[in-house]
Amino acid sequence: MKKAYIPNIITSCRIFLSLGLLLIDFRSVLFILVYLICGLTDLLDGYIARRIGSETLLGAKLDSIADLFLSGMIIITVIKQNQITMLIFAGIIIVFILRIGNAVFSKIKFRKILFIHTIANKLSGLFFFFCPLVYPFWGNNLLIITGILAFLASLEEFLIILTSKTLDLNRTSIFSKHEK
Repeated sequence: MKKAYIPNIITSCRIFLSLGLLLIDFRSVLFILVYLICGLTDLLDGYIARRIGSETLLGAKLDSIADLFLSGMIIITVIKQNQITMLIFAGIIIVFILRIGNAVFSKIKFRKILFIHTIANKLSGLFFFFCPLVYPFWGNNLLIITGILAFLASLEEFLIILTSKTLDLNRTSIFSKHEK
């Protein structure tokens, strides 16, 4: 097997493990273990791809697909844990619409669906990742904080797409200098 395939295999495992989580009781140790393995694969695939010089467009797309699967699983798990309020549900829908809007806008403007790796996106992603694990202790307060972070990250991403002539996927914030 070529080393270049290793990151894609790791990413594919996240897709299957995410789907498998839907079959596991979210209150079990097994759920937490598999969920943390999903998170680990998210960290490892990109690191390994950069380390061995095998970053590919396919790998980036697979990573985005795996993130969508894991994100969907997180939302389903949080909903299964408690009845979320209509306000939180509305917030989830608003952030989802903003994210889809940014993807469509980037497709129109740059002819590619792009997601920018800003600090705000990474921070909101980290909070989002920990929602199923920490929700039993923080409850809806965690969802509100995560939602606000995700909303601000989505707005920042929109402003970057709107104001950029060329897109730098690794731009850290709207305030950072755009790489040319």
